[in-house]
Amino acid sequence: GGDYDYLIAAYPPFLKHVVDALDERGFDWSSTRVYGAVGGEAMTEAMRDYLERRLVKVRSGYGASDIQIGIAGETDLSVWVRKQLVARPDVRAALLGDGEQRIPMVFQYNPLENYIEINGDGEAVVTLNNMSVLSPKLRYNVGDEGLTMKRLEVLRRLEALGVLDPRAPRPPSWAAPFFFLYGRRDGTVSYMGANIYPIDVEYGLYRDESLAAAIESFCLELVESESLESRPVVHVQLRAGARVDKNEATERLRRGLVEYLASANRDFAESLREDPAAAELRLLLHDHGTGPFTGIPDKIKNTYVVRPS
Repeated sequence: GGDYDYLIAAYPPFLKHVVDALDERGFDWSSTRVYGAVGGEAMTEAMRDYLERRLVKVRSGYGASDIQIGIAGETDLSVWVRKQLVARPDVRAALLGDGEQRIPMVFQYNPLENYIEINGDGEAVVTLNNMSVLSPKLRYNVGDEGLTMKRLEVLRRLEALGVLDPRAPRPPSWAAPFFFLYGRRDGTVSYMGANIYPIDVEYGLYRDESLAAAIESFCLELVESESLESRPVVHVQLRAGARVDKNEATERLRRGLVEYLASANRDFAESLREDPAAAELRLLLHDHGTGPFTGIPDKIKNTYVVRPS
């Protein structure tokens, strides 16, 4: 009914599945206020924009089952900062460092509850300061790569770029430091000197809104050809019952993905300049439950990189 606010908590791909399934049933979004809370894996701004066509707001949280679920969370301010990272290379350089191509998740956290340090390998080391935690953790390393920055320092750097007017009121948010999270260090496929991250592939695939609704999931694989050249393959699984022109959809998705990687990944763009054949990134479209997705049991968390057996 319309007298309540509803909150759906899920992994991002599952929340998308719920939205797409309700769309197919003709659900009246205008009469119901539905919010989304996601976690467990990164979410792109392309995914957020797609979901917020229907949902009032979607926010992500950071946690780990072997530490605790509520280490950090998105705020309106942190989401706004992340959108600046997507839109402006100068903001990426100012906040993340020169040459950084990746777009991290952007959270804020309470250091009196969860104290986050960054070790020499760029990994987050978390100490729980909450006395109510059943199993305390001291300097626990779950293997996530990231960096931290004071809130005032983030705002100062944005003011220096003219993104924020120093005379304007500060964006509303509690005075908590920022945590920029890249994710697990080994979640990549290397190709032509460039690291391709699943989150960048998601940006590229979901740029085309007309095709995004037909996508169930995807995964990456490095395949060695008969000429012994290794090329990345992006496997895309269609939703059950999705109807698309496979040849046209494959080319549109592949072209959009290459264009996005060339714009967002400096190493990939450089490899294109040196060898145009680098654009021969393969994309294979699979019916639901076929190809590399055959026999995979229903899971709430996707596997994004397929390693050679």
